[in-house]
Amino acid sequence: MRRYTCSFLMLALAFFTGHGTAVATDSDSLSGPSPPPLPALWQDGPGGAEKPVAEVRDGLAGEDNQAADAQDGPGPGDDPVAQVHEDVDEGSAQQLVRLSWSGFVRTDYWMDSRTVVQAREALFNLYPENVWPDDQGKDIYGDPVFNYSAIATRFTARMDGPDAFGARVWALVEADFTGVTNDGINQFRLRHAYVQMEWTRWGLMLGQYWHPLFSAEVIPTVVSLNTGVPFQPFIRNPLATLTYRYGQSRWMFSLVGQRDNASDGPGGPSPDYLRTAKLPNAHIQWTGFYGNSIVGLGADYKRIRPRLQTDTQHYTDEYLGSFALLAYAAYRNAGWELKAKSIYGQNLSEHLMMGGYAESLVDGDGYVSYTPLNHLSVWTNVLYGERIRPGLFLGFNRNLGAGEEVQGHYYGRGSDIAYVYRIAPSLTFRSGSLELCTEFEYTAAAYGEPDSRGMVRDHSEVANVRMLFTAVYYF
Repeated sequence: MRRYTCSFLMLALAFFTGHGTAVATDSDSLSGPSPPPLPALWQDGPGGAEKPVAEVRDGLAGEDNQAADAQDGPGPGDDPVAQVHEDVDEGSAQQLVRLSWSGFVRTDYWMDSRTVVQAREALFNLYPENVWPDDQGKDIYGDPVFNYSAIATRFTARMDGPDAFGARVWALVEADFTGVTNDGINQFRLRHAYVQMEWTRWGLMLGQYWHPLFSAEVIPTVVSLNTGVPFQPFIRNPLATLTYRYGQSRWMFSLVGQRDNASDGPGGPSPDYLRTAKLPNAHIQWTGFYGNSIVGLGADYKRIRPRLQTDTQHYTDEYLGSFALLAYAAYRNAGWELKAKSIYGQNLSEHLMMGGYAESLVDGDGYVSYTPLNHLSVWTNVLYGERIRPGLFLGFNRNLGAGEEVQGHYYGRGSDIAYVYRIAPSLTFRSGSLELCTEFEYTAAAYGEPDSRGMVRDHSEVANVRMLFTAVYYF
């Protein structure tokens, strides 16, 4: 009887493994006749496979922990951390869809010496608020402020499935509890959701991921969740990204929309300014991989339409075009890690950076023209060690004014600030899956009055000191 039962189970197994699809959370594979082979069009890019899922963790020291809000899975054309793609052996009918989970529990504790311009209950510290004296000369924003928060806790799900159209395919969904706005704190919200397809040299990403200006290969390794803003871009977008790898180079071409983080305008921040401009944000970027070094260059163009009608109810299709240029480099050897990035750009406020635009002409019929504000941002980051890892972040942003004379309103961030800088040493201790981190962050902003060309004059510095302690448990 036992032998017959085993024979029946083997026949049933053979039947089901030869028909239909399967979903599993382990690496077992099914056997059966294989479909006709499609041409293999993908091979690993320069420097070997890049890391997904735990590529860049929330602002903590270490190569795997590079972005404050960034444990996000692979970038365009990246390969898995562990090779979870399963080759279809000759004679097999189907591949499993493998589901893997990862993430972390994170708690932040901090104290600021004064009120700051911030996002997400001040987890994102941009720069200090300007002095606001009362009628007795007392600075209303001058008192210390503290907070504790665990809303950055995160979950990531990755699905690796059968090949499609001759490409290796996987998908990733990631969410946390930071909400879309401060009013949505503690709400579960989408961070990343995309499908990645990889051929021999080409790759295609469809979904929501970091804006290409973020350049995930080179981002600050800091403890703070702000990941170096306002000196480093920080924005996720719905996009379509095509990559091409050849030799030690990778080219990226992206068409980008807006969702949670959006351009500013007369009606407040909204993705509609880009959507009604009829063109997506366009980006091209080159990255070179040379042993222990990475270098990259990029160019970005965006057009928005701030108004559909004038104040006198007339149709208007006045657009504002803006561009950004990007350069970055990183080097790692013998426990040392050195990184730097520079961006010269216009109207980048949706990236949590400084800048925006202004009204350059307002005629008697209410028709408005616009001029972008120019900013230069640079940062550098030095780290050493693994289990005990000291680090130093230095950032600087300069307001370079407008291209034309300003006659109306400003939109964006920091039009009354001449420059911002930050000095942030940090220290991280690692043991197993636990990290305990501390960071001292000194940020100063020079407030003043913009002249007719947007250059800020008669400025004076206002500074904030943040003491931060963070505990993170990875799973």
